[in-house]
Amino acid sequence: MKKMKKLIALASCMVLGASACASLAGCGGKGSDYLEVVVLSAGYGDEWIEDIRAKFEEETGIKVHLTAEYDVRPIISSHMASKKNDDDLYIATDTAWKTYAAQKKFAPLDDLLDDTVDGVKVSDKIRDEYSDSIWYTDQKNTKACYRLPWTSGTGGIFYNKKMFETNGWKVPTTYDELAALCATINSAALPVEGGDLGATVKPFVFTGQNADYFDYTVYTWWAQLAGKDAIEEFLEYKDASAFATKGSDGSALDNTYSKLKTATDYWNRLMKKENYVEGSAGKSNHLAQQNFVNGYAAMMFNGDWLYNEILGYKANEVDMTNFELGIMNTPALPGATYTDISYVIGEDQYIVIPASSDRIDQAKQFIKYVISDDGVSTFFNKAHGQLAYKTSAALTTEDGFMKNLLDFRTAAPKTFTNFSDSLLYLSNIVDIWSIASLRPYNALIGGTNTLDQAFESIQTQTASNWETWKRKAGIA
Repeated sequence: MKKMKKLIALASCMVLGASACASLAGCGGKGSDYLEVVVLSAGYGDEWIEDIRAKFEEETGIKVHLTAEYDVRPIISSHMASKKNDDDLYIATDTAWKTYAAQKKFAPLDDLLDDTVDGVKVSDKIRDEYSDSIWYTDQKNTKACYRLPWTSGTGGIFYNKKMFETNGWKVPTTYDELAALCATINSAALPVEGGDLGATVKPFVFTGQNADYFDYTVYTWWAQLAGKDAIEEFLEYKDASAFATKGSDGSALDNTYSKLKTATDYWNRLMKKENYVEGSAGKSNHLAQQNFVNGYAAMMFNGDWLYNEILGYKANEVDMTNFELGIMNTPALPGATYTDISYVIGEDQYIVIPASSDRIDQAKQFIKYVISDDGVSTFFNKAHGQLAYKTSAALTTEDGFMKNLLDFRTAAPKTFTNFSDSLLYLSNIVDIWSIASLRPYNALIGGTNTLDQAFESIQTQTASNWETWKRKAGIA
């Protein structure tokens, strides 16, 4: 009897195994009715993509297995290096997309651009600030689309609306008003309710571990002074002299990069020790954000994913009695000429299909669902951000912060990113700060550099390495 039971069990397993193999088009791989999707969940979470997955599966019959992780870079790099990569789609953040594009490890999406979604060509759905950055130009000057953008992120100065209202603080519209507000907050010396003994409310808290969060405001201030056209010309990276702020005689230059120095100087004036929570330079984003929510600071430099992360804190029963998030229109600098412009976050983000996928058509189908009007609306309402795609239907919400976010974008309709089609940028060699290690914020806060020293380092290191960098990028 035991032997008979074992035979029956074995037969059952064989039937189940055969059925499973059939559903996956053979035991050697997954079938055309299955997709393996890896998504970054940091910031915007995964509720939005779970919602889209469910709708997509119901409509198409294609099963989608999601791997949503806070940090997917190790997963993607490991799988991309594997000879057997089962992944079909990546939605993530990392400048490594440029390296993979150069190696042609992503499937080209040129034909997808001509497909239609909601009656509109995919290429026409892409928001204007990303219309050029979908193209990768290689050393042979051949253009191809390997990557679509993901979000059109908003960064800037966020503030605690309840704290402002309780204390009668006016939301600043100019830099001078912002500086005066910092002085007012310090003079008030308000005790942090439920905080550490002796702690008083500071104007700012920040995350020194994510110093690029400062870029979002500083770049917008730069654009207020220089204008979008001048910045886009700078981003062509034609010559090392574009990074110069002093002439050969040591005199100050009046050029586009000098205006970035001016914008950085205004930021630096705000970052006096009395203006921020002690220890901010060493704080992670979450620790700094929790300090913000807990009333240690009135304002914070951050990106729009902050709201979704704060909602996560609230779901975990963090007390929000004295907190409500707002984002202020970027205060106008003295001498600002262009105040209807803002820097947009997301140039390091990507939606791509690994070239190794044998379900490329199905992956493209899923992409079209993500960027559809319904996908844009889902992301807006579930991730509390904006995808990098236009929608024919107006985004509507009863959420106070999301209304605030839409108003921010309306007030600054001209947008730009840090994208460049220069091979120096596409080879991950050069960016706005020349190289990442020269981003000046932490050194300025720590007192290891002055503003002049920071920009002199950028100028001299760029000049001395330019020809080497060009050769490395394959520029003749």
